[in-house]
This record gives sequence, structure tokens and C-alpha cells, in this order.
Amino acid sequence: MAGDPPCHRTRSWVFMHVATVRRAIPVLVLALAALTACDKDTEGASGVPSTDSSTALSPSSASSADPAASDGGASSASRSRAGAQDGSSDSDSGRGGDPQRCTSAHLRVSAENVDTAAGTTHFQLVFQNTGDSTCTLTGFPGVSFRGRDGARIGNAAERDTDAAVTTVTLIPNAHAAADAQAPSGRSGYSDAECRLKSVSFLGVFPPGSRDQIDAPWKTAECGSSAIHGLKVGPVHPIR
Repeated sequence: MAGDPPCHRTRSWVFMHVATVRRAIPVLVLALAALTACDKDTEGASGVPSTDSSTALSPSSASSADPAASDGGASSASRSRAGAQDGSSDSDSGRGGDPQRCTSAHLRVSAENVDTAAGTTHFQLVFQNTGDSTCTLTGFPGVSFRGRDGARIGNAAERDTDAAVTTVTLIPNAHAAADAQAPSGRSGYSDAECRLKSVSFLGVFPPGSRDQIDAPWKTAECGSSAIHGLKVGPVHPIR
């Protein structure tokens, strides 16, 4: 080798290193393949925890979106039951108070003690408590004549304020009354002034009520709006 020409030595050196590189290439390929496999394993290992992490968040997200599935939902239900019990308790506490006003649903009304003299008919509106509890009546009833079709005839009753207003307490089946009066027939008025009409019943509104009760009243009464003969006093105990 020492006696070889420079070019020959150079070619020998190149051939020797090429052979070495050729022998090293398979090693490099294997090393690269090993690194690639290692990278894939690493990616797979890092991907699994990320998938498990998103799955674990799902249940907690559902719970926060649905209050009924959390303790807050149970607490809300408990509060509702407590409120219902409080409501029934408040209702019960009112039962021992004063009697309530008599309503039309628990009253019967009739026209009684009818007496006609000197062109005027005097009568009483009698109220009976048909309910199963005590109730009260205070003040004036509303009264008007009604035809068969329910239409009002003439003017509604005016109040007789000469009598004192008192509160009447009615136990079940007890009675109270209001004194009333009306012209008898034409009562001295001319046909044109009176405009006599047939009455089928009295429309009666108990004191403080807007619900009408019908009481039979079969007479002929003046229907003119110029006549104000129907009058009624306040409710009082039966005397």
C-alpha cells in the first residue's frame, strides 16, 4: 500500500469506506424502523388516557345540566313538600276564626208574610242557611222584579235607610229576614204611567253577593222606569 500510487491509494480508501457504509445501511434502516415503532407505541399510549379523560367528563357534565339528577333536585322536591304542608297548615288555622259571609250557594230565599193594603204590598224576604256551617249576613239585599225570560221589570229596589244595619249570624237551617214593600198593581197610576207587566219571580242578591237567587213572585207590577215603589230594608233576625 505504501508503494502504490496516490490515485490507487485513494481508490482503495474509497472502496473500503463504501463497503463500510454499505454494511452500516442495514443497521441504520433497522434503527430507523425501531425508532418509528417506538414513536407509534408512544402515540398509542398517549392517546388512550386522552380518550378515557373525555369519557370521564361526560357523567359530570350530565349531572350539572340536569338538576334533578343532583342533590339540588332532591332538595327542591323536599322544599315543595314542605310548602304543601305549610299551605294546609295555614288553611287549618283559619277554621277556628269568625264565621264567613253567607253565600248564595248556601242560602234559600222566599217571599213571605205578604200583606196588601192601601195600594202597597208589604212582605219579607226570608233567608235560610242551607249550608253545614255557621255564616253571617250584614246589610241590604239587592231586589228586582223579573219576567219569565229573566229580564228586569221596572227599577231595582231602593234602600230603606230608616232601619239600623246589624250583623245576623245564622247557624245551619236558621233564618233571617229583610222587610220590603212594592206598589200593589197600578197603585193609583194610569195605564200609561204604570205600564203593568206580569212578574214571574224576584231576583234577589244576598248582601255582599253577586250571585242572584230567584224567589217566586206571581203578580203584575208597574214596569215604568219613572216609578220607584220597590223598597227593601237591611237583613235582621226573625222577630
